[in-house]
Amino acid sequence: MEISTSYEHLSPHADYGDWKTLSLGFYRKERPDLTWYTQLSHLSRPEGSGQLAAVGAFKDWSDSFYTYTSLSAGTESAYLPRTRVDNNFNFKFGPEKRLVGSVGGSYIQYFGDHKDYILSAGIMAYLKNSVAEYRIFRNQSDPGSVDSYSYLLSLSYGQDKHQWTTATFSSGKQAYLATYLATPQEVNQNSRMLTLNHRRWLGSEHGFFGDISYVELENSYHKTGVSLGFFREL
Repeated sequence: MEISTSYEHLSPHADYGDWKTLSLGFYRKERPDLTWYTQLSHLSRPEGSGQLAAVGAFKDWSDSFYTYTSLSAGTESAYLPRTRVDNNFNFKFGPEKRLVGSVGGSYIQYFGDHKDYILSAGIMAYLKNSVAEYRIFRNQSDPGSVDSYSYLLSLSYGQDKHQWTTATFSSGKQAYLATYLATPQEVNQNSRMLTLNHRRWLGSEHGFFGDISYVELENSYHKTGVSLGFFREL
């Protein structure tokens, strides 16, 4: 089980305020080849509060192929999805199957007329005590069929039952058709995000995790965030 809370400060603060989140998650290894989870989050923003629920599963189909699938839904708000579906196909290859190629897709339906269709592809390399990942995303936003691209780089170092430290950098475009304007206009903004995450075991079955993050959205806001959580294996 995991419980965590996060606080994000946005600038200009008078326009965007603070964002706060409280999350509770439960993960269960049902069989050696199947792990499922459920998560519930409460989010608070100046636009109003909302809840987000998610369920998902990791499934090994063979020693070279596994999938990740999730479904989430939020309460009615300007920033939560009505429905979101994600699925990734992962293929292990190379010496000792330490390389993993991934392709995935996501569908997001918001409250209103906006939808996102996301395709992604990437590769992960499991090295000694570290994991490196690169992933690229193509997003099509409707209405307007507005396309945008982004990429992600991450590097993790550590060992299970001891600690993991992960640095992640992502950059790309946030693009969509602003239908709330009297004359709809296409919005196309550069965005960058940097996150440093740390997870540490304090015993064989419990520990804490947290991260610090920085997000910059062109001509919009800068966001600095911090989160802290605790986990326990039952």
